[in-house]
Amino acid sequence: MRLVSDFDGVWTFPEAEAASQGEVLETGLLSAVPDGARAEAEAWIARARAAALAEPARYGWAPGGRLTAFGDEDPFARHSALLHYIALRAGVDPVADALRASVEAQGHTLETFGNWSHVEGVTRIVSARGPAVLADAAGAGRRLLAAGVEVVVVSNSGTEKLWRWLGHAGLPCTVHPERADGALRLRGAARKFELDGAVRTLSLGDVAVDVARPAYEAILREEQPDAVVGDVFSLDLALPLALRREGGPFARTRLFWLVHPYTPAWLRARLAEHAPEVEPVEGGLAAVADRLAA
Repeated sequence: MRLVSDFDGVWTFPEAEAASQGEVLETGLLSAVPDGARAEAEAWIARARAAALAEPARYGWAPGGRLTAFGDEDPFARHSALLHYIALRAGVDPVADALRASVEAQGHTLETFGNWSHVEGVTRIVSARGPAVLADAAGAGRRLLAAGVEVVVVSNSGTEKLWRWLGHAGLPCTVHPERADGALRLRGAARKFELDGAVRTLSLGDVAVDVARPAYEAILREEQPDAVVGDVFSLDLALPLALRREGGPFARTRLFWLVHPYTPAWLRARLAEHAPEVEPVEGGLAAVADRLAA
């Protein structure tokens, strides 16, 4: 039994990290705004966040301008949605122009600024608090390993971060391609967000997810997992679902979607209707371990 697992939102609960990113991001957006215009810009950002959140299938994480994750799928996605909103309003809204200019004055594009603010926000919270793998997730990982489940952590986060955080929790790890019985195998920098030039979509009724994700697909085809677990459907589970529907080695792959307080209700409804193969799971990785390591 081989389980491919995401990291953030599976082994962690990322609200504190996302809140820290939000502080870094808004400070950076406002850094070059004149004092006399700051209150207006702050109010504009609040309205922009609300507008983006109201249309998560339009505004989200959009590297290169193509939506790779809906704007409300996890706490980090909300910051990406704000930057996407600014990008689309720039050129027609003077406040959006000013915020983009503020970012560019720091040597960034809106896209690279989003990446930087994520890394900086997480670094700050970890410096103050330390790594924060959930105790129940660490226990679930030990149970899975003890039951003989091969656990492969496949994440957009770098391998060094995975090693540091999971090692801090006392979990035995190896770095792919090294393997060891009873140890997690880590595959960081998975680039699940990276989209191919040719659009390939998975329909969920009135919305669709782009599943042309070559880097992630190469990993999945190499691993051929018996199960996949993640909390962000677009990034973690949409492509495995598309592969499962093609049959072949993925025909029986189980798809566990961890449901958290931040999981959007509208997406739960779409998956219940259009993707019954996906198993919503409350209770985190421990609940997945109950199903796989019983």
